[in-house]
Amino acid sequence: MFQDVTSTFAIKLYSLMDIVNFLPYPLNIWDKRIITEDFTGNNNRSKNVDILLGYFILLWAALYLVYEKCLNSLLRRMRIPLTQRYRIIEAIWNCGFCFGSICYVMSMPNENLNFSSHGFNITHKELAIVLHKSFFFHRAGVAIICHSTWIRGLANLLFASFILNMLYQKWCVIENAFLFYRALDIILIDICRILLCTTQVSGKAGKVFAKILFSFHCLNWVYLYVFFVPKLMWPEKVNHMKVDLALWLWFVAECLDSIWLRLCGCGKTAHWLEICLFPPPSQEAIELANIQRRHINSLKKSVNTKSPKKKEFWQALLCAMVIKKKINRIRNAKETNSQCQSNLELISDANDTEIVEEIH
Repeated sequence: MFQDVTSTFAIKLYSLMDIVNFLPYPLNIWDKRIITEDFTGNNNRSKNVDILLGYFILLWAALYLVYEKCLNSLLRRMRIPLTQRYRIIEAIWNCGFCFGSICYVMSMPNENLNFSSHGFNITHKELAIVLHKSFFFHRAGVAIICHSTWIRGLANLLFASFILNMLYQKWCVIENAFLFYRALDIILIDICRILLCTTQVSGKAGKVFAKILFSFHCLNWVYLYVFFVPKLMWPEKVNHMKVDLALWLWFVAECLDSIWLRLCGCGKTAHWLEICLFPPPSQEAIELANIQRRHINSLKKSVNTKSPKKKEFWQALLCAMVIKKKINRIRNAKETNSQCQSNLELISDANDTEIVEEIH
């Protein structure tokens, strides 16, 4: 009985990990004839798709600017530091798109989309490719221009310009699986970054959960870039130098920007997870941190130098108040003594006059 249960569980686990379950078609998906041919046969259709791609890039840029300002103001009110704010903003943006990508790709209808006012007539699959291309073009520009992460930007640029074009030319179920695993990989790593940036709220439990998700990300990366991409997406014959060169460049860029290289370099350090998840700080960030540290130290020194002066001032004020009270007491005592003496003199004078009158 136990052997039957274990065997059925092993078969189910193997079938779950087997990529063939995603494929109702043969595994030879890179057909060289389809790559070389024009998949539409209509130049106007490709021009419309390019125009739509440009519109979506502008739309992503405008949405990102509004999103960044709104979320930055909210996180500033929550008193989250500047570097952690920008990391959270980037991670939530990527997670949101990847969640939407998974939902759209896995539940994609087969009907065409008609934009009669602009003359566009595209399918949902073409719209999905255009959305992914525009998003990764935008992310490549942000990575290169804003963050100076050239390897990440180059990987996104190659993915948007070459890899998605190949998926655009031939679409089957394996492309759905590839986009699913890539989106899952981005979601796992960005959730780890969010948990590490919010350790003040999540505490130790958040850090432990981030380590668990990081281990799942490492396994998913190995499955995606060691088994999936080389075995199932690579051309069988080297006949088209452009296709092979683009695939090689993108694959090398992804490997250079992988978590495994950072993990091998900083596995023995105390903060290895932070080093793996976040890029090294730029020179401007280091200078800004040094300026902030010097400013905080100067404020502490000014407070320390002012504190003994304040103590001396309060001691002098207390001494002056005590002396004033003593002087008032002495004055009051003198006044009471003088009044008593005057009263005694009056009494003595009155007694003398009475004695004199009795004598007379």
